[in-house]
Amino acid sequence: MRKFLSLSLIARLALIGLAGLLISACSSTMEGMGKDLQTMGNAMGGSQSNNPSQTKGKDVVVTPIK
Repeated sequence: MRKFLSLSLIARLALIGLAGLLISACSSTMEGMGKDLQTMGNAMGGSQSNNPSQTKGKDVVVTPIK
């Protein structure tokens, strides 16, 4: 712990930046893998789920409740 405190500010920021890049790369990889798995499932004859939250190309009408 004492060694970490003696590091300069630039070195600390560099370490934090590297950690951020690593986390970003991992999340991008997971997102890409999910899309690939979905594409593979659709290619194998699976149908896309009818999720009401996915409103691609549809008009959404919101009716207020009194």
